[in-house]
Amino acid sequence: MKEGYKNFTTAVYCTVSDVNNIKDFDAFDKVFSHISDPVHVDKVYLEYYRSNEFCSKEHMLSVKDFFNKKGIKTSGGITTSGGQGEGFASLCYCNKDDIEKIRKATELCAETFDELILDDFYFTNCRCEKCIEAKGSKSWTEFRLEQKLEFTKEIIMKTAKSINPDMNVIIKYPQWFEYYNETGYDPVNEPKYFDSIYTGTETRNPDYSQQHLPKYLSYFVMRYLEAAAPGRNLGGWFDPFDCTYNLTSYLEQGYLTLFGKAKEVTLFCLGALRQQGPWRLMAPAVGEMFKECDEYLDKLGNPTGAAAYRPGRARGENDLHSYLGMCGIPLEPCFEYPSGSKTVFLSEGAAADKDIISKMHNTMLNGGDCIVTSGFVKKIGDAFGQFVNVKVTDRRAIIKEYAGTQNNGINLTGSVPGKEPVIIPQIDYCTNDIWELAGGYATANNFPIVLRATYGKGHICIITIPDNYGDLYNYPDVVLNVIRGLFTKDLPVKLLSNSQIQFFAYDNNTFILRSDLPYTETVTLEFSENVTKVTELKYGREFKLDSNRKISVPMMSGTNFLFKIEL
Repeated sequence: MKEGYKNFTTAVYCTVSDVNNIKDFDAFDKVFSHISDPVHVDKVYLEYYRSNEFCSKEHMLSVKDFFNKKGIKTSGGITTSGGQGEGFASLCYCNKDDIEKIRKATELCAETFDELILDDFYFTNCRCEKCIEAKGSKSWTEFRLEQKLEFTKEIIMKTAKSINPDMNVIIKYPQWFEYYNETGYDPVNEPKYFDSIYTGTETRNPDYSQQHLPKYLSYFVMRYLEAAAPGRNLGGWFDPFDCTYNLTSYLEQGYLTLFGKAKEVTLFCLGALRQQGPWRLMAPAVGEMFKECDEYLDKLGNPTGAAAYRPGRARGENDLHSYLGMCGIPLEPCFEYPSGSKTVFLSEGAAADKDIISKMHNTMLNGGDCIVTSGFVKKIGDAFGQFVNVKVTDRRAIIKEYAGTQNNGINLTGSVPGKEPVIIPQIDYCTNDIWELAGGYATANNFPIVLRATYGKGHICIITIPDNYGDLYNYPDVVLNVIRGLFTKDLPVKLLSNSQIQFFAYDNNTFILRSDLPYTETVTLEFSENVTKVTELKYGREFKLDSNRKISVPMMSGTNFLFKIEL
């Protein structure tokens, strides 16, 4: 087995069918080597139950013993699937038989292991007659949140702790955090009862899979759930599904999970990654990725970026943070309003905070900037008049060309084509009261893409979000550079490029660039006056700043560059 990594540990999740299919341990040892030869495996999660299939305790103990003798730690796993319905059908938490399945699985795990992880099926989408009756006049969200929290306390935790009081019980949250409330996931209250949490960082194919998740999500959700349970977010978990179109798309999940400072990385699952099927190349490739990251992760500080406030039960402009992240904007998500931050980003979901106007008021009076989206402005409505007279209308505009400004909005300058036509909401604003820093041209008219006005000692900034969030990628650099400037004004470096160059910032003056473009692109970095030295740490190259304090970096698709700045 390979030598361990110094910056993180790794695990492999074994589904109950994976475990039950281990019959001949000598033969399985050869199969498992396809994973364990390229990847140092510290732990395996061995599943007792999934989709009405159990593993016997006797067989589980023999499998546990096999891995323990190889120096690999073992933990238990449960997947609460197996219900009746379409798509991914959850169990019914009003059904006594389903309740007893999970009680039994929890008992078996507690008797066998000191740690248990719940796979990200620990939700409910059941609408059977019993659930409809139990819901009564409550909304589905209210009912499911209450039902799941009660189930957590009375069935999962009480059962596990009565048998093994020191057991570490982990809830793994899926990557689709925008919809947690609808299915009973509650990252506000559940971490108070579970010992630890875990993060699903799967993004797969963002264009053609049914979850259509931007790749930056693998990083953002890792940081978002760290904010939900600081210090108790044990790791990130991803899989190879919908990644066969491009091996780099599989590896990117791992890169971004580790860039988000995961303590452990779990590979799902044994059955997919073994030496069979379309995912045969995944284990050798991820082994090289782990080796690469382990060489430089200890050079990174703590992740930083503009404070992106999203309350735990928010909805609106789903996954917009990740679309912006794909445009090179570094974000650090917050569950609580970041009152001490100099730059606060608020998308539509932040409007769920009933005190948001007064909190923004205080931020800007103290010299901070609040960056909001057109969706946030529309959701707040007339109350936004506290800051500036701006309204988002129901009219739309089709934009093909863009302009910036060289005098803080007094004039728009030039005309730059976008990649494709973009449909945006028309924002009604008062000229000479708020200033257009970037705009889009239409027939005999133009419409604001970025607006900014002074408020107190700070600024209120408004970004127009296209109807299709993916069309942010079609904004040209003349627009994206303005938007990035709002988010990164306090950083010693600015990224100047088109979209799909990701930027990850850390508090020790290191940062990572990653290209998701399908072609090689030269990007520009501009540095502040106090920067004295710029070094790319992976390859040991020192860059010399030109007369404009800029450097140019050619980036191939799928590459990462790690920079260190000296002040």
